Amino acid sequence: MIWHIFSLVLLTGAFIPLWRQQVLGDINLSEGDPVQRLTLGIAYLGIIFMILQPRRTISVAIRGRLLWILLSWVLLSALWSIAPLITLRRGLAACLGALYGLLLVVRYPPKTTLRILGTTLGIVVIASLVAVVVYPMWGVMVGKDAGAWQGVMTHKNILGRTTVLATIVFFVLLREAGRIQRLILALLLMLAVGVLIGSRSFTSLLALLLAFGAWWSMHFMARIHKILRVACVSFGMAIALPTGFLISAYLEDAASLFGKSLTLTGRIPLWNALIPYILERPLLGFGYGAFWFGQEGPYLGIWNLLPWEPTHAHNGYLDLWLEVGFVGMVLGTALVLFVLFRTGRFLLKEKRNHANQPLYNAGFLFSVSFLFLNGAYALLMESRLGTAIYWVFLVVVYFYLISEDMSPQKGLNEVT
Repeated sequence: MIWHIFSLVLLTGAFIPLWRQQVLGDINLSEGDPVQRLTLGIAYLGIIFMILQPRRTISVAIRGRLLWILLSWVLLSALWSIAPLITLRRGLAACLGALYGLLLVVRYPPKTTLRILGTTLGIVVIASLVAVVVYPMWGVMVGKDAGAWQGVMTHKNILGRTTVLATIVFFVLLREAGRIQRLILALLLMLAVGVLIGSRSFTSLLALLLAFGAWWSMHFMARIHKILRVACVSFGMAIALPTGFLISAYLEDAASLFGKSLTLTGRIPLWNALIPYILERPLLGFGYGAFWFGQEGPYLGIWNLLPWEPTHAHNGYLDLWLEVGFVGMVLGTALVLFVLFRTGRFLLKEKRNHANQPLYNAGFLFSVSFLFLNGAYALLMESRLGTAIYWVFLVVVYFYLISEDMSPQKGLNEVT
């Protein structure tokens, strides 16, 4: 279990990338990052433990057809990739992340995995707070985002979205904890929210509010009659539409309060610049990981059009579309939507004291926030340091949900 905590800390992108940035400086995108490769290799070493339970590994794995189709498509994209070696290298990293998620499902019940993840994120949150207070030269950003906390991450937005996941996990564990554990988790929950606010990551904060708003709405809908649910949805839409028009009239003023602009800090011009490239290869894309990291990649044309040099689309859906085409983007989004709908359906049934209720709560909150975050960050099926933790967790929830042991009569908590 200690090994998994160590591995997951690495996958969050804590410590190592910050050290590399401060000590080694920038890297050559076309040559790759040897520090990242080594770190990912160490983190995924635990995959070898799957040989201890071959039957269970195979029985769970064969149910993940959607995941394996997606990964197969990613690897096949090397055939038409503009940088085949990069596509194969990054495709292998995505496969290793999926196998690591499978390993956690095979070896541990959901609550144990959530506790491992909670311990991991607790370490990151506390270490980030210590970095801000004790060593602000590394823990606090300078320049354009001066004063925003980045903790043990390389950017405030990475810390912000990590604390979103931390808040979700701490909240879910808190609902199931005993008295002493409840106090510890309540403290961690407050610290995570505090660090999120300190990061000034407005998008991450919105994602968290949206996730908990959706979660509360599902629990409310579960307590009322099905006919009233339709009435509530209709009433909500009747309120939401005029409210949306009212907000749009004052959106510029509201955005300025948070130091934002309606161009989403340059994202909209970037997205507009990417559209011709998407239309150039709409179905197949440029190859997984190849668009932004090739020796003479198309990203050079984007850099010539913008006053800054992006290294991803700042949108998970566009990024996946660029890399593996419309087919790959649909498959990747479908994986997240599967988790959302499956967990949402459970919440509507309002089954109290279900053995795997923490998993359903965590899966729903995560999928809602993840879908929103991908509108501003490239996280969908990303397996680099700082993003791999979301890919692994998505795979973990997916495999738990499709596992044959997931049934009302027998929860995965009973699996040893």
